[in-house]
Amino acid sequence: MLALDAGCGTGHWSRRLAAAGLGVLGMDVSPTALAMARWQGSGPNLLYAQHDFVARSIPASLKPGTFDLIMCRNTLPYLDRERFLVDAGRWLTPRGQLHLTVPLVEPGAPPPPRWARGLTPEQIRNLGAGWRSRTDYPLDAGHVCVVLSGYADAPAT
Repeated sequence: MLALDAGCGTGHWSRRLAAAGLGVLGMDVSPTALAMARWQGSGPNLLYAQHDFVARSIPASLKPGTFDLIMCRNTLPYLDRERFLVDAGRWLTPRGQLHLTVPLVEPGAPPPPRWARGLTPEQIRNLGAGWRSRTDYPLDAGHVCVVLSGYADAPAT
Protein backbone atom coordinates (compact mmCIF):
# COMPACT_ATOMS: atom_id res chain seq x y z
CA MET A 1 0.00 0.00 0.00
CA LEU A 2 1.18 3.50 -0.82
CA ALA A 3 0.41 6.66 1.13
CA LEU A 4 0.90 10.36 0.51
CA ASP A 5 1.30 12.61 3.54
CA ALA A 6 0.44 16.02 2.05
CA GLY A 7 1.84 18.77 4.24
CA CYS A 8 3.92 16.30 6.23
CA GLY A 9 5.87 18.93 8.18
CA THR A 10 8.58 17.20 10.19
CA GLY A 11 7.27 13.78 9.18
CA HIS A 12 5.75 12.48 12.42
CA TRP A 13 2.77 10.83 10.70
CA SER A 14 4.84 9.81 7.67
CA ARG A 15 7.10 7.79 9.96
CA ARG A 16 4.10 6.24 11.74
CA LEU A 17 2.57 5.16 8.42
CA ALA A 18 5.90 3.71 7.27
CA ALA A 19 6.28 1.85 10.58
CA ALA A 20 2.83 0.32 9.93
CA GLY A 21 4.18 -1.12 6.66
CA LEU A 22 3.02 1.43 4.09
CA GLY A 23 5.24 2.95 1.44
CA VAL A 24 5.07 6.69 2.15
CA LEU A 25 5.80 9.87 0.24
CA GLY A 26 5.83 12.86 2.60
CA MET A 27 5.55 16.23 0.87
CA ASP A 28 5.80 19.70 2.36
CA VAL A 29 6.47 23.24 1.19
CA SER A 30 9.08 23.90 3.90
CA PRO A 31 12.67 22.81 3.24
CA THR A 32 13.40 23.33 6.94
CA ALA A 33 10.60 20.96 8.02
CA LEU A 34 11.71 18.39 5.45
CA ALA A 35 15.32 18.57 6.65
CA MET A 36 14.07 17.81 10.16
CA ALA A 37 11.89 14.97 8.82
CA ARG A 38 14.85 13.40 6.99
CA TRP A 39 17.05 13.80 10.06
CA GLN A 40 14.46 11.99 12.18
CA GLY A 41 14.29 9.08 9.74
CA SER A 42 13.65 7.96 6.21
CA GLY A 43 14.30 4.76 4.35
CA PRO A 44 13.37 2.67 1.33
CA ASN A 45 9.65 2.83 2.15
CA LEU A 46 9.69 6.48 3.33
CA LEU A 47 10.68 9.32 1.05
CA TYR A 48 10.32 13.07 1.44
CA ALA A 49 10.00 15.70 -1.28
CA GLN A 50 9.46 19.43 -1.33
CA HIS A 51 6.31 20.57 -3.09
CA ASP A 52 4.06 23.63 -2.96
CA PHE A 53 0.54 22.31 -3.59
CA VAL A 54 -0.70 25.87 -4.21
CA ALA A 55 1.89 27.48 -6.45
CA ARG A 56 3.44 24.59 -8.36
CA SER A 57 2.16 22.24 -11.02
CA ILE A 58 1.64 18.60 -10.15
CA PRO A 59 4.96 16.72 -10.00
CA ALA A 60 5.46 13.44 -11.88
CA SER A 61 5.52 11.52 -8.57
CA LEU A 62 1.79 12.26 -8.10
CA LYS A 63 0.34 10.08 -10.85
CA PRO A 64 -3.38 9.27 -11.12
CA GLY A 65 -4.40 6.07 -9.36
CA THR A 66 -1.19 5.76 -7.30
CA PHE A 67 -2.09 6.12 -3.63
CA ASP A 68 -4.23 3.96 -1.36
CA LEU A 69 -4.23 6.63 1.34
CA ILE A 70 -3.72 10.38 1.32
CA MET A 71 -3.40 12.18 4.63
CA CYS A 72 -3.68 15.93 4.93
CA ARG A 73 -3.38 16.98 8.57
CA ASN A 74 -3.86 20.65 9.51
CA THR A 75 -2.82 21.70 5.99
CA LEU A 76 -6.08 22.04 4.05
CA PRO A 77 -6.85 25.59 5.29
CA TYR A 78 -3.63 26.78 3.59
CA LEU A 79 -4.43 25.16 0.23
CA ASP A 80 -6.79 25.85 -2.62
CA ARG A 81 -9.32 23.37 -1.20
CA GLU A 82 -11.22 22.69 -4.41
CA ARG A 83 -8.08 22.11 -6.46
CA PHE A 84 -6.50 19.88 -3.80
CA LEU A 85 -9.63 17.75 -3.38
CA VAL A 86 -9.91 17.20 -7.15
CA ASP A 87 -6.21 16.40 -7.46
CA ALA A 88 -6.26 14.06 -4.45
CA GLY A 89 -9.28 12.26 -5.87
CA ARG A 90 -7.35 11.56 -9.03
CA TRP A 91 -4.20 10.44 -7.20
CA LEU A 92 -6.11 7.79 -5.23
CA THR A 93 -6.68 4.21 -6.30
CA PRO A 94 -10.37 3.28 -6.79
CA ARG A 95 -10.58 2.02 -3.18
CA GLY A 96 -8.32 4.72 -1.77
CA GLN A 97 -9.22 7.14 1.00
CA LEU A 98 -8.45 10.78 1.68
CA HIS A 99 -8.15 11.62 5.39
CA LEU A 100 -8.47 15.33 6.14
CA THR A 101 -7.78 16.46 9.69
CA VAL A 102 -8.97 20.04 9.95
CA PRO A 103 -8.82 22.58 12.78
CA LEU A 104 -12.28 23.92 13.54
CA VAL A 105 -12.82 27.70 13.73
CA GLU A 106 -16.11 28.95 15.10
CA PRO A 107 -17.81 31.74 13.14
CA GLY A 108 -17.43 35.11 14.82
CA ALA A 109 -14.38 34.03 16.79
CA PRO A 110 -11.31 36.27 16.60
CA PRO A 111 -9.15 35.35 13.61
CA PRO A 112 -6.54 32.76 14.54
CA PRO A 113 -2.83 33.46 14.09
CA ARG A 114 -1.52 32.88 10.57
CA TRP A 115 0.09 29.60 11.68
CA ALA A 116 -3.17 28.25 13.14
CA ARG A 117 -5.71 28.51 10.32
CA GLY A 118 -8.82 26.37 10.36
CA LEU A 119 -12.17 25.97 8.65
CA THR A 120 -15.62 26.93 9.87
CA PRO A 121 -18.26 24.23 10.41
CA GLU A 122 -19.95 25.36 7.18
CA GLN A 123 -16.70 25.06 5.20
CA ILE A 124 -16.16 21.59 6.66
CA ARG A 125 -19.74 20.57 5.74
CA ASN A 126 -19.03 21.66 2.16
CA LEU A 127 -16.00 19.39 1.80
CA GLY A 128 -16.52 16.31 -0.28
CA ALA A 129 -18.58 17.40 -3.28
CA GLY A 130 -17.88 14.90 -6.04
CA TRP A 131 -17.00 12.07 -3.65
CA ARG A 132 -19.18 8.99 -3.22
CA SER A 133 -18.53 8.42 0.48
CA ARG A 134 -17.89 10.70 3.43
CA THR A 135 -17.48 9.97 7.13
CA ASP A 136 -16.81 12.62 9.78
CA TYR A 137 -15.00 11.90 13.04
CA PRO A 138 -14.91 14.58 15.73
CA LEU A 139 -11.44 14.35 17.29
CA ASP A 140 -11.53 16.95 20.05
CA ALA A 141 -13.03 20.36 20.66
CA GLY A 142 -10.81 21.91 18.01
CA HIS A 143 -10.49 19.33 15.21
CA VAL A 144 -12.52 17.09 12.93
CA CYS A 145 -11.40 14.30 10.61
CA VAL A 146 -13.24 13.93 7.30
CA VAL A 147 -12.66 10.68 5.40
CA LEU A 148 -13.54 10.79 1.71
CA SER A 149 -13.47 7.95 -0.80
CA GLY A 150 -14.70 7.23 -4.31
CA TYR A 151 -13.96 10.44 -6.15
CA ALA A 152 -16.46 10.56 -9.02
CA ASP A 153 -14.03 11.77 -11.70
CA ALA A 154 -11.17 9.44 -10.76
CA PRO A 155 -9.77 7.39 -13.63
CA ALA A 156 -10.83 3.75 -13.77
CA THR A 157 -7.95 1.29 -13.33
